[in-house]
Amino acid sequence: MVPPSHGHKDPAVAAAAKKMMNNKRIVIVGVHGWFPMKLVRSMIGEPTGTSIKFCEQMATGIKQYFQEEHGVDLPLGDVVTLVPLEGEGKVEDRVHQLYEKLLNNSAWLEAVSSADVILWATHSQGTPVSMMLLRHLLERGHIHLIRQSVCLLAMAGISQGPFPALKGSLIVKYFEADAARELFEFMDSSSPISVQFRTSLAYILHRGVKVVLTGSMQDQVVPLYSAIMTSIDHPNLLRSIYIDGHLLTEKNDFLIHLVVFAVKLRNWGLSDHNLVVHLSEVLAGSLYALEGGHSTIYEELEVYMTAVKYTFETAPFGQFIRKTAIVGEHVQQAQLSVEKEEAEEAEEAEVNMTPFVAKQQQNPFYLPWILHGIMTDPQVLANASLVDDLKQLLQLFEQWHPTSARLKELKYRLDPIRTVRL
Repeated sequence: MVPPSHGHKDPAVAAAAKKMMNNKRIVIVGVHGWFPMKLVRSMIGEPTGTSIKFCEQMATGIKQYFQEEHGVDLPLGDVVTLVPLEGEGKVEDRVHQLYEKLLNNSAWLEAVSSADVILWATHSQGTPVSMMLLRHLLERGHIHLIRQSVCLLAMAGISQGPFPALKGSLIVKYFEADAARELFEFMDSSSPISVQFRTSLAYILHRGVKVVLTGSMQDQVVPLYSAIMTSIDHPNLLRSIYIDGHLLTEKNDFLIHLVVFAVKLRNWGLSDHNLVVHLSEVLAGSLYALEGGHSTIYEELEVYMTAVKYTFETAPFGQFIRKTAIVGEHVQQAQLSVEKEEAEEAEEAEVNMTPFVAKQQQNPFYLPWILHGIMTDPQVLANASLVDDLKQLLQLFEQWHPTSARLKELKYRLDPIRTVRL
């Protein structure tokens, strides 16, 4: 992993950045998640009011990026238009609501249609809402990807459903019934709402929209496999993980490095052998401990910076695709650069979707076999950087001394990996 960039000092680069942004117009769309109960809101965040927060955070990220990377002071008020969309209900109802709000606000609609760059930030249930709404905007000619660049940041998105165990929890029973049931329908990729969502995602990816899927390592509501959509692959997808700063007490923690490695594999276009799916249950935060995770993800500026970098460092603005994994309040970069021609070919790639049905409980005995599969995978072993990562993981495993019962059990289950020789 490579430390964060500290910015470019070359005046020529700054001049090029100024030229790139000359007369460019940027629109930032924010779409909040949905949790109706006051009790739940106190635990996992307010649904309304966060749309404008997403917009403001993304705007701050844009300004910081051009200052740090290119030495350019971007006048946000002249360049950026914020479009915070709010409205509650089931997914399809929200899609129609937000579309009507855009149609009824001529200034917003004109800004979206005329922008050179559209950055979209959404959270939780807002993820399927946003992808379906974006498809509407593309189909109805409000957005034209032949002259516009679009990047959607999905934070802790309920893409493959919440944790299955929440279905029977006391808190969920107090949710508004219809919307609550619908969240769990995303656990099955063949359900009508999942089919609509996945079809919309495939549509926008194929058209050239860039999508950043960011999961929270200790989310109380959304499993990591759901937030980063492990059942879908496409070159325009970038996966990242946010880890609350209070979890980074041990810099060389085995579990953190293991999760980041799994995300790195997916960003390299390689199989993680379902490692993320089987780790997600272990990573689940407590809904009652107020420990952040689901709501603190959108407080972290580096989460937005990942989408900003992905937008401006890839075609048509940049020459490369930059793959990043977020760790806590800092960013550790697992980079994969490809030539610009390859980046442009990503738009023509097929969207690979595999069926998915969430299980109430994963079989813990799969984990050592999964890691053995990764450590003997010819595609992984052919990459020197990934082999170095695996060697480091084996060393960290020996040094790992978890204290909680859940993690002690995980270490016991993974003990067979000590027999692997790289």
